[in-house]
Amino acid sequence: MGTLKRFGKFKLSVFGDEHGRVHFHLAGPDFNCALDLETMEILAGSAPAGALRQARQWAEENRAVIEDAWKEWNQ
Repeated sequence: MGTLKRFGKFKLSVFGDEHGRVHFHLAGPDFNCALDLETMEILAGSAPAGALRQARQWAEENRAVIEDAWKEWNQ
């Protein structure tokens, strides 16, 4: 697993040994979800609107970083 960005009490990560579409995880003290990198839609779980907004904005601006990490950890 690799944490790519911390946002105060929550973080955006990419895990190894994953399957399916390229996605990232957003986790905080009381939530956890996975988001599709292409569509930014939630694949599983849930998160507060403010956390989703921040994570999606960062992910849009750093799409290549997330995709490179996914490829590295899921070869």
